[in-house]
Amino acid sequence: MSKKNKEYLIIASILVILIGAYFIVNNVVSKGLKDSQIVEVREKDTVLMTFDINKDANYVIDVELGHMHIEVLNGKYRVHDVDCPDKICEKVGWVSSGSPTLIVCLPNNIVLVQV
Repeated sequence: MSKKNKEYLIIASILVILIGAYFIVNNVVSKGLKDSQIVEVREKDTVLMTFDINKDANYVIDVELGHMHIEVLNGKYRVHDVDCPDKICEKVGWVSSGSPTLIVCLPNNIVLVQV
């Protein structure tokens, strides 16, 4: 086998290993995140409520400064129309199932997290 053929064989082997690693990470390791369908609404150490991302719904919860509206639609959720001065939690927008994104409302001490 020539030196050039050996180089091609090494490059091909590396590509096969990289493609295999990609599929393992994409399908096996991240599967745990993709299975997360439940969201907890927490105030400090207390779980105020839980909801399933796959069930379209609207929720209103009482928070320190008033009310927080949570919308669940097509496997995603968001906070909208919240009573707080900065409304940063509204600006997060829609969060999909398996996303590591947290929705946090510091003025109301509320966190929405997938479990």
